[in-house]
Amino acid sequence: MNFPVMSADEYLERAEHYRRAKETADDTFTRHFLERMEHSYRVLAASEATRAASHNVKEKLNDRRE
Repeated sequence: MNFPVMSADEYLERAEHYRRAKETADDTFTRHFLERMEHSYRVLAASEATRAASHNVKEKLNDRRE
């Protein structure tokens, strides 16, 4: 199954969406759920940024070999 790849900035935008929603949540369960979603998207953003940086380094190394 292929999932669409989002950029690190898109993941951060989604995390901010959940952060703002958390501020308006009425109950503890919902706030906790939204907090976990925010955290998950921040982890995805960091992972995507690292993956993209790694890809760039790999390309530069390949260019040097040629």
